[in-house]
Amino acid sequence: QELLTQRMKLTQEFQTKLAEIATKHNERILHCPSNTISYGITLDSLALDGKGKMVPNENTTTATAEEKDTYLKSISKDISYFGSILFNRCVSGTRVVPRGEVKQMGNETFSGFGSSTNSYPHAYMTAACAIGLEPEEMNDFFQRLDKSLKEYKTKQKKKYAKQLKEEEEEPQN
Repeated sequence: QELLTQRMKLTQEFQTKLAEIATKHNERILHCPSNTISYGITLDSLALDGKGKMVPNENTTTATAEEKDTYLKSISKDISYFGSILFNRCVSGTRVVPRGEVKQMGNETFSGFGSSTNSYPHAYMTAACAIGLEPEEMNDFFQRLDKSLKEYKTKQKKKYAKQLKEEEEEPQN
């Protein structure tokens, strides 16, 4: 009972700090009022085009369905890579879900793999405010999450700057 009471006390602070991190990184909290343990934020700012600029949400772009599908496949690995950064920084209890992930297992195709819906319009991550979480652990979690987001974005900017330079150096026909 004491652990549950402690978790309930931390829940509001957890939500507030997650919202602060989300805002700082141009993301937003996912509103799921019936889930009082796990909280999510979008990862849309991690979805960059080949020039290092954020790609519009699929609801605002004029791209064809085929172009959207190609784009989603191209960024899926990048978004999943963010999950590996979290793991390497010992950020546990998170789950990173790319947008539009499709997996084939046997004869079955799973659209929206890892998500609770086939076509959720955002890449996102979830984090749990679990029983037994101590305030110090929570603060450490948010510091590591913030550093991980910064690290990912820095690496992506370097990657895209290199790609741009290579494209500029290619001879024109």
